[in-house]
Formats: sequence, C-alpha cells, structure tokens
Amino acid sequence: MALLVIKQLVIMALIALGGFIFAKSFGVSDKEQKFLSKLLLYFINPFLIVNSFNIPFDSSKLKQLLFVIVISALAVLLMIVFSFCVYSSSSPDKKRFSCLEKVAVVFTNCGFVGIPLIRGVLGEEGVFFLMGYLIIFNIGIWTYGYYQVSGSISVKKIFTNPNIIAIFIGLILFCSPVKLPELIATPIKMIGDLNTAASMILIGILFADFKLPSEDRKTVLTRVTLFTIYRLVVCSIINLIFLYFVHKIFAGMPQIKMMIYTVLICSMCPAATSVPSLACVFDKDASYASLLVSITSLLCMISLPAFIALAEFFIK
Repeated sequence: MALLVIKQLVIMALIALGGFIFAKSFGVSDKEQKFLSKLLLYFINPFLIVNSFNIPFDSSKLKQLLFVIVISALAVLLMIVFSFCVYSSSSPDKKRFSCLEKVAVVFTNCGFVGIPLIRGVLGEEGVFFLMGYLIIFNIGIWTYGYYQVSGSISVKKIFTNPNIIAIFIGLILFCSPVKLPELIATPIKMIGDLNTAASMILIGILFADFKLPSEDRKTVLTRVTLFTIYRLVVCSIINLIFLYFVHKIFAGMPQIKMMIYTVLICSMCPAATSVPSLACVFDKDASYASLLVSITSLLCMISLPAFIALAEFFIK
C-alpha cells in the first residue's frame, strides 16, 4: 500500500506541477483562485459524494459507514485535545498565529488531497468510507474551527454546506431501492471525476502564488517548523497508535482494514485549505495560514508513504 500511495502522490504531484507552470506562465489572480476553489469545494466535490453513494444498498455497509463516523470523531477529538496541549500557552502577541494553528493541526485536507489519494489507492469503496470522515470534518471545521478563528459558532454553516447536503442526498439514495438512471448518473460521475485533476491544479496554482510573510520571519519559520512536525509527524503517530488499537479490538469486522486505512490516510493529510479561507473571512493572518497549508502539502509527499509503510508493519 505504501508503494501505491507513493505512485498516487507522484501522479498528483505531476498534475500540481502542471498547475504551477500554468500559473507562472499566464498568471492567476486571487479572484480566479477563489473561483476554482469554490468550484471544486461546492460543485465538483458534492457530485463526487453523490456518485460514491449511488451503489446498491447493503445494511452491513451502512453499519460500516457509521463505524467510520465514530472512529473519525474520536480521531478528530484526539487532535483537538492535542491542539490545546501544544498551543494553549501562547503569549498574547502570538494569538494571531495560534488560533490558526489550533485549527490547522486538527483538520486535514481530506477533500482536495484525501479524496483523490484514497480513490487512487483504495478505489471507490474507500471513497464511500471517506464520507464518514468528511461528515466529521465539516461538522468540526464549522464548530471548533469556526469558533477558534471567529469566537462564535455557525450551526447554519454546517447544514447549508453543499458537501453535507450531498452526503444526506447520497445516504437517501444509498438506502433507496431505486438508483439513478444512466442519463443522470453519467454526468454526475463525469463531474465527480474532475476532482483529482482540479484539486491538484489548484494546489499547483497556490504554490505558484506562495509568499513568505515579510514580518517576523524568524518567528514565523520557527512556528511553521514546529507546526509541520506536529501535523505530519506527531499527529500521525497519535492516530496510528489509536487506530492500531481499534484494529486489534475489532479485528473480526468485515472491511476493518480498509476502514482503518481510510481514516488513517485522511488523518495524515496536510493542513486543510479551509484554514486560509477562514483567515480571509475573519481578517486573520491569511498569508501565514497559506504557508501552513503549502509547507505541509509539500512535505506530506515524504511523511504519508513513510507512515503508511509503518502502519502496514503493525496493522496487518
């Protein structure tokens, strides 16, 4: 599986390189970046979600999805506890950094990176299980994440999020005896299939526009280094230990290994691109948030295969 992850990451990196070259050659404005981000997040991803649920109903699969939701919630809760342990004592002048770090260390890019990676490694069935993690991600980012950055909680943002709506539509479709006719299912699948390419092109464009913050460079680089270690190394170890014990306890459950690896890959992805978006909305340090996403996106090319190889040694 580690070799499959490396192969898929290389494929994704080559697409991202194409996006980088395009952005450097022709120039891509902030407005165009935001448009592509919104297109991917609020249009392409929801179609991918609906398509993943357009399969014959299986009560055991529904139970497995609920199981993934539970272990995903526990994994995210562990990361929230960890975030308070490492960022709770920041001095007042560093709050502009720590409020973003608290969110970015918990929530991963399980959409833009996780979906195409799991799809390439575990197939459509892995994407189906990923929906459980995505439910927890969307609830968490619009409650805990929203609160850390803004000081309030937006329940409305959870239920009006197109991805959450798509999950509910998908669950209804999955539980229904009637499946989508080919005339409707085909365009839904075609739009959903754009996810991998569009995600990587966007990441390449974001890299092309990367700028190191001009102020407090030493402080910024120190904090980014520590954050990268926390997100890609420490969090991966914590989740690997947690999921190892989950696997031991539920070893006899059908598809347990695929469910475990789905959650593990999601939990080891780079920092979520939602963090810079929240920073922009609430006038926080968006350049710093983008730096966290960019650096972890680059270095996960090394950390993800390494920890998957380690997981294969323990989770058999």
